[in-house]
Amino acid sequence: METEPLYWVDSYLKNVKAKVISLLDDGFATDKTIFYPGGGGQPFDTGYVIIGNVEEVIKKSYRNGSLIVHVPDRPLDVSVGDELELVIDWDRRYRVMRLHTSLHIISAVMYEKSGYLITGSQIYVDRARIDFPAEEMNKEVALEIVEEANRVASKGYRVETFFVTPEEAREMKDLFRVADFKKYEKYMTGPLRVVKIGDIDIQFDGGTHVKDTSEIGEIKFLKYESKGRRNRRIYITVEP
Repeated sequence: METEPLYWVDSYLKNVKAKVISLLDDGFATDKTIFYPGGGGQPFDTGYVIIGNVEEVIKKSYRNGSLIVHVPDRPLDVSVGDELELVIDWDRRYRVMRLHTSLHIISAVMYEKSGYLITGSQIYVDRARIDFPAEEMNKEVALEIVEEANRVASKGYRVETFFVTPEEAREMKDLFRVADFKKYEKYMTGPLRVVKIGDIDIQFDGGTHVKDTSEIGEIKFLKYESKGRRNRRIYITVEP
């Protein structure tokens, strides 16, 4: 049994009808879902499930092997084989999508500018951060990077996704723009999802993104931090 991740095919799906295929102590898994289960620095989706005519809150979703589990905020009377409707909190998801694509653009700007690879990133619902091993970076440089990222985003680059084999991935030198590649090697066992932004960025990525960079709006600089001897961190948000 496995859950089909529809968010990989269409990140703009807001609701879907699905069938319960497994029950767990804290929730249930379905044959397909639009709920992103978290991972890769992107938070899990929340929303609700419609059972009959009743809406029940889904407070969390997570991956359990090949299943994606939906965790309700109270125990539900569901059985394997039941059909229901899953609905994500679209405002939350869309903001996360805009933030996620923003980080890819900032990464592309830094890579083009200095060849720096990412050492870490995290997306929250209201903001995001990205880390680089850039000793010479300061707040002024960070502001310039965000300003350039805004110029890039405003050009309206198309964002597309596709899958490659591990063999194809190893031939794509720019696919893994991270400083610690070894932690990703364990994922090189099956089809790998790639996110491509125009001709400016291409990365291995399993999260959700906007279709066009013009959807991001304004990438707003929030904060700059020095994290140890080498790492530098930039916090951003998106507006409106």
